[in-house]
Amino acid sequence: MCVDNDLPFVRRVVADLEGAGVLTWLFGGWAEELIGLCLPRPHHDVDLLYPAQGFGVVDAFLAQRTVDEITAKRFPHKRAFEADGIMVELFLVQGAESRYYTDFWGLTRHDWPDNVLGVQAGGLRVASAMALVDYRAKHTNYQPSIGGRPATAEQWLQHRGGSTQEDHSRDGRSRA
Repeated sequence: MCVDNDLPFVRRVVADLEGAGVLTWLFGGWAEELIGLCLPRPHHDVDLLYPAQGFGVVDAFLAQRTVDEITAKRFPHKRAFEADGIMVELFLVQGAESRYYTDFWGLTRHDWPDNVLGVQAGGLRVASAMALVDYRAKHTNYQPSIGGRPATAEQWLQHRGGSTQEDHSRDGRSRA
């Protein structure tokens, strides 16, 4: 089935996740567009922030096999799946002392602004403009590396001795 990555598709994905108990906030290009940080443009994926202490509920949703998990993107800080051929990525946003953060690769912590989850636009929960701009500016800092050199996610996992399927505890932290 050929589906467009349009706003009705985004709404359906968010509603399907919410129906499974997975509350998300729109992030990335779609969020930037909805809050007016960029002009409308084609989107290749859907990025979502998932505030929780771990991926247990998301993993249960993926286990239902109503969508196709992208196991190559199963990391302590991320889950991904395809819905109707469109990639959807969920980034784990954990809380500590009422501060939100994402722990990328178990090595780099991104602290989100206090208002990261306080915005609605187009009838959807959306990451704040401050969160979007700050993340965009720091994005390259959160990419995997080995010895200070850029690496693919697969290279990083091999270097750490893990795999995309293993070494993840219930709270989403890597055991490697």
